[in-house]
Amino acid sequence: MKKILIILLVLMNGACSNNSAYELPIKEYPQSFHQEVSKLPKDIQDKIKVPTEFPFDVEFFRFSTTPVVENIVYISVEFEPLDSELSNKVNLSFTTYYNDKVDSSNSYESIKLNNGELAILKKDEEELKVLEWSDKDGDVQELAVMFRDTEITNEDLKMMADSLNSVK
Repeated sequence: MKKILIILLVLMNGACSNNSAYELPIKEYPQSFHQEVSKLPKDIQDKIKVPTEFPFDVEFFRFSTTPVVENIVYISVEFEPLDSELSNKVNLSFTTYYNDKVDSSNSYESIKLNNGELAILKKDEEELKVLEWSDKDGDVQELAVMFRDTEITNEDLKMMADSLNSVK
């Protein structure tokens, strides 16, 4: 009887857990992404991080960067949902502004990330959410999701922000 109860608890726990996280490990980003990263200054290459967990299955879509102007550079990575229905409704991008400053957290709702950094919910609108925070190097990370006819929660943003992994 005890074994049956344990098995039921394990099954119920698995059924009730949040299985909505999909992974996109950095090794699965296309070779073109890694080639573009290798063209950036070494100090920027060493700091680049990208999200690896998402609330829906995604694939890498586009990588862009600006040239260094007045010691400021930014990189942006865009993702596209694999679900054909979501791909017409969700635009997901992650941008890092190197040598920039985050807005004051006093005027925005704050979300504490797992690494202890405090992110601000810069936009929380019907079809747009923007989460922004400054990492330990002082670089600004921004996760933006535009969506319609679907729901993206603050917990979804936090999950993606918490999943950042270094490209190098």
